[in-house]
Amino acid sequence: MNNLTIIIPIHEYNEQIEKYLDKAIESIIKQKDVENLPKIMVVHSKSIEKEISTFKNKYLDRLDFNLLINNDKTDYQSQVNLAVKSVTTEYFSVLEFDDEYSNTFFKKIKKYTDYYNDIDVFLPIIIEVDDNNNGVKFTNETVWAQQFVGENGEIGYLNTNTLNQYTDFKLSGSAIKTSKFIEIGGYKSNIELTFMYEFLLRALNNGCKIFTIPKISYKHLTTRENSLFNYYLKNMNPNERNFWFETAKKEYSYMSDREIDKTKINKSIIVQ
Repeated sequence: MNNLTIIIPIHEYNEQIEKYLDKAIESIIKQKDVENLPKIMVVHSKSIEKEISTFKNKYLDRLDFNLLINNDKTDYQSQVNLAVKSVTTEYFSVLEFDDEYSNTFFKKIKKYTDYYNDIDVFLPIIIEVDDNNNGVKFTNETVWAQQFVGENGEIGYLNTNTLNQYTDFKLSGSAIKTSKFIEIGGYKSNIELTFMYEFLLRALNNGCKIFTIPKISYKHLTTRENSLFNYYLKNMNPNERNFWFETAKKEYSYMSDREIDKTKINKSIIVQ
């Protein structure tokens, strides 16, 4: 695919991560009915440069790799933002190192990006699995399963009414128009937990068209030990989660990242 770059953000490296990363890379190599595989951009910290370079050499004969060192922040949002600045293709997609694309993913993405050239974000149907590869739930399917009517009255388009009712949407594996992502400010690193939700709200607020592609899947490991969202799941109480969702709803009208007053997180919600 000549119009898509795959970004893989990595901030640490060990044997467990290498095992997952191999599966993620193989999910790109095993794509069906695609003439050219997309470019791969791995963004990582300076501390694991040697390990990432060694890993890259395993796939040099099959994939076009580009390594990018992030010497500043290594949070997910900052790594993606840094990588996007170097993307030269019309679209990019973020593959988390412990996730996988379905084997017809790129074939269908190409079909939709060629036909719907006014769409800014294509959301896949995400299959969330546990460590044993057992399905936990589907994500992003709400606009189809509940038959919400989106922009222009067409099913499949995400709109703000849907986001106000259902907050569980993820951008992992999505095909995002590079120029539009940069134009509206990328991900906000100061927002934890709900930074993808805030981005979707901001994108819609700035006139972006977001479409969920039916029957195209992306496998997301949701319970990996030490993962960011597994940490949130185990350690965030309802009050903290509510704080970040309310923060997302307040911040999406601002294009730039702003300081968040986290002292309010632990303040209890008074119910009258």
